[in-house]
Amino acid sequence: MADSLQISLSGLKAQSQRLAAASSNIANLTSSGINPDSQTAIGPEVFKPLKVSQSAVSPAGGTTATISQDENGTLLVFDPSSPFADENGAVAVPNISLEKEITDLLAIKIAYKANALALRTEEEIQKNLIDELS
Repeated sequence: MADSLQISLSGLKAQSQRLAAASSNIANLTSSGINPDSQTAIGPEVFKPLKVSQSAVSPAGGTTATISQDENGTLLVFDPSSPFADENGAVAVPNISLEKEITDLLAIKIAYKANALALRTEEEIQKNLIDELS
């Protein structure tokens, strides 16, 4: 029974990490920064989108999630009016798709509910077992 609790808890933790990454990506969707290849532009480095790698934990079961920056997650756009523009008017922006992030949020919600339901079911099974034994 402890294994099923650990599996569900690892799933809840993984979904929490996915939620944190998606939230950060959405919050920084419209940010911009200097062109990383520019020698003359002055300003902040652009936000690098976060990505989550989720993998199975063996042999006990469950899942683990790791958040990392997407080093190739920026695009150059033409915006010569930006204070961060280089000599060619290029500004770096994060390569974030709002549609993908919203879809991820919906998947996170479903996975979180499934893991919470598994925990609730385990609790009911243990309660019924104790009632039967007493």
